[in-house]
Amino acid sequence: MKYILFITIFILGLSAFGQKISLQGSVNSYIDGKSTSPIFGAEVFLKNAKSGDITDEKGNFNIKTDAQLPDTLIIRASSYHPDTVVISELEGNNYKVTLYPEFVSDEVVIRAKRENSSILRLDPRNVENLTQGELRKAACCNLSESFETNATVDVGLADGVSGSKRIQMMGLSGRYTQLQFENIPFMHNLDQAFGLSSVPGTWIQSIQITKGAGTVTNGYESMAGLINLEYMKPDNIERLFVNGYGSIQGRAELNIHGGKSVGDKWSTAWFVHGASVMQENDRNKDGFRDLPLGDVLIAMNRWKYTAELFRAQVGLKVSHTDQQGGQIGFDRYAHQSNQGLYGVGIRNTNAELFGKTGFLFKEDVFSSIGIVYYAKYNELNTVFGNRALNAVERRGYMNTMYETILGNTNHKLKSGLSFVYDDLEQTMDDRLPNDTTLRDFDRTEIVPGLFSEYTYTGTRSIVVLGARVDYHNLYEWQFTPRANYKVDLTENMDIRLTAGRGFRVSNYVTDNLSLMATNLPWYVDNDIQPEVSWNFGGSWMWDFKLFDRKATWTADFYHTLFENQLVVDRDESSEYIRMGNLDGSSFSNVFQTDIKFEPITRFEIKAAYKFLDVKSTTGGELETVLMVPKHRGFVNLAYESRNRRWSYDLTLSVFGAQRLAKVKRPDGTFTEDNMSEIVPMLSGQITHRFKHFEVYLGGENMLDYRLKDPIIDAANPFGERFDATRVYSSIYGVNVYAGFRFSLDKK
Repeated sequence: MKYILFITIFILGLSAFGQKISLQGSVNSYIDGKSTSPIFGAEVFLKNAKSGDITDEKGNFNIKTDAQLPDTLIIRASSYHPDTVVISELEGNNYKVTLYPEFVSDEVVIRAKRENSSILRLDPRNVENLTQGELRKAACCNLSESFETNATVDVGLADGVSGSKRIQMMGLSGRYTQLQFENIPFMHNLDQAFGLSSVPGTWIQSIQITKGAGTVTNGYESMAGLINLEYMKPDNIERLFVNGYGSIQGRAELNIHGGKSVGDKWSTAWFVHGASVMQENDRNKDGFRDLPLGDVLIAMNRWKYTAELFRAQVGLKVSHTDQQGGQIGFDRYAHQSNQGLYGVGIRNTNAELFGKTGFLFKEDVFSSIGIVYYAKYNELNTVFGNRALNAVERRGYMNTMYETILGNTNHKLKSGLSFVYDDLEQTMDDRLPNDTTLRDFDRTEIVPGLFSEYTYTGTRSIVVLGARVDYHNLYEWQFTPRANYKVDLTENMDIRLTAGRGFRVSNYVTDNLSLMATNLPWYVDNDIQPEVSWNFGGSWMWDFKLFDRKATWTADFYHTLFENQLVVDRDESSEYIRMGNLDGSSFSNVFQTDIKFEPITRFEIKAAYKFLDVKSTTGGELETVLMVPKHRGFVNLAYESRNRRWSYDLTLSVFGAQRLAKVKRPDGTFTEDNMSEIVPMLSGQITHRFKHFEVYLGGENMLDYRLKDPIIDAANPFGERFDATRVYSSIYGVNVYAGFRFSLDKK
C-alpha cells in the first residue's frame, strides 16, 4: 500500500500543470467470449476535467479539453457495467474500451438462471449456485430437503425419535458451516437443531454454497464453508404463488406467497407456510413413531424501497413449531395418559426482524455504504423422555460496510464495523437413573468487530486479501485473516485457492441436541474454550466440449485443521458421554470431483464422487469421526421435453460405510455392528407444466432402504441403555408424494 501511495504522489507532482489533450477511441461490448458490437450512446468523460463525449453509431468518441493528468476516464452505458481507465499520460490516441453486459458480469446472474446449478465463474471463491429450477427437482419442502440433488451438502436424520435433520459439509457438522440469508448470518445456538425446517423451500430464489472459509465480510464463524440463501424479492416475485404437497407419510403442506408494487418506489411481498403430520407411522414395529406428529406455521412480510441514490429493505418473519414424537400414543398435553410412555416434545417459537440500507453517491459512482441489521427472539422447549431443555435467545446483529475503488476498478476496498449481541438463558433438566442433574448455562456474548478487505482484479487473476479483529467479552481479542485467489489458465479453465481462520463459541447442548435421545449421562468439562480452525484448499474447473455440447468438470480438495474443538467423546467409556476441549489432533481432508454434461439435447447428467478423511482424538486415540461416510457417490439425470411441458429427474446417492458408536446392551454385551452398511438412496420426480399450473409426482428412498432396529433397548426407553442416536438412514422407508404449483406472473 505504501508503494501505491508513493507512486501516486510522484505522478501527481509531475502533472500539477494543465495541458491540452485529445482522447480518441472506441467502446465495444463483450458478447460470447469476445469484444464485438460497438456501443452507441455510451458516456465517456474525464472525472476531474468534467469533460466528455457520447459515442456515435460506430462506438467512437473524441474528447478535447484542458486536463490535469493523471485523470480517470469513466465509461458508462445503459445495461452495461461501468469501467474506468487511469490516464497518467497520453499513450497514443486510439483507446479501445470493452464493457461487460450486466447479465454476464457480477456473479453471472443470468447464467445462473439458465443453468439450474453452476459454479460462479467470476467469483474468486468456489461458489456453487442453485436456482429455483434445481430446487424444484425434488419436493423441497424446507431447507433441510433442498440439497437432495446436490453432492456438496449431505443431509441425514439426527436421531431416531425427534425427526430433526442435520447437515454435513466438508465432512464436518453443520455447525462449522455458516448459514446466512442475503448475507445476514442466522441459525445460531437454538436454531442449530431445528432451524433448517423453519425455511420453506418455495421462498428460496437461489442458494449459494461456498467451500472454504469465505471472506471476512461474512464474519468470523465460517470454518468449513458458507451457505447463503436468497429469498424471493418484492420487486421480482409472482403476483400469486400457491404450492400444495402431500405424502403417504401423512404429511401435508401449503405454501402461498405473492407481491406487488406500491407506488413508484415501494414494493412488498408476503409469504405463508403451513405444514402438518397427522398420521402415526411405525413400519418397523418397535413401538416408536417413525416421524413426529405436529404442526409448523411460518409467515413473513418484507418491503423494498428503491430511489436513485438510496436503497432499503425491511422484513419480519415469525415461525412456530409444535411436534411430538416418541412412543405410539404419547401426548405431551395429556399428562395422565402418558404413564410409562417415552415422549419427545418440541416447541420452537421464533421472531426475526431484518433489514438492509444502501447509500450511493452521485459524484462517486464506484463508492457505496451498506448497513444490514438483524434481531431475533427465540424460545425452545424440548423433552426427550426424562430429559428437558428450556431456553430463550435474544440476538442482535449489525454490519456496516463502505466499498470504494483505489484509483480504478482493478483495485477495490471494503471496510466496515460489525456488532453481535447474543443473550442466552438455558436450563437442562436431567432425570436419568444415575444422573439427576439441573444445569443452568446462561451466557451473554458481546462482540464488536472491525474488518477490511482488498480485491485486485487483473486480466487473468483475482486476489482477495482480508482480515478482521473482533473483541469477545468472554474470550477477548480474536484475529481472523483470510485470502482467496483465482487465476484463469485458459479462457475455459481456472484454479481457485483459499486459506483462512475460523472461530466460534460452542453451545454444547444445542450443538449436540440429538444426544438427548440417549440415557447415558453427560460429563462436561468446566472450561469449554472457543473452537478455532484453519482451512486450506483449492479447486480446478474446466469447461469443455463433450458430444459437441458444453460440459463442466471440477475437482477440489480442502483441509481443515482444528486448534481447538468441542469434542464429543463416546470412545472413552460406554457408561457416559464426555464433552470437552480437544486433547490431541482433529482434522478433515475432503476431495470431491464433479462432471456435468448433456449427451443429447435437454438431457443433463451430473455425477460426483467425494472422499472424506475426518478424524479426531477420542478415547486417547486418533479415530475416524462418528457418522461420517468415507465415500459418497452421486448421479443425477434430468430430462426436459422439447415443448418444456414435461420434466423428469432421477437422483442416486450412495453413502459409504460410516463408524457408529459402540454401545453396551442391557445384557452387558456390546454392539458388534459398529460400521454401517453401504446405503443407496434413489429419488425421482415427474413434473407436468401448464400455462400457470404444474403438477408433480415423486418418490424418495425408492429402493425402500430402511434401518431394521434404529433404537437400542426400545422396549425399555427409560432404562440406562436406551439409545436412539445410531441412526444413519431412513426409518420409514420409501415415501411417495404429489403436489401442485400455481402461479400468476407479476404484471
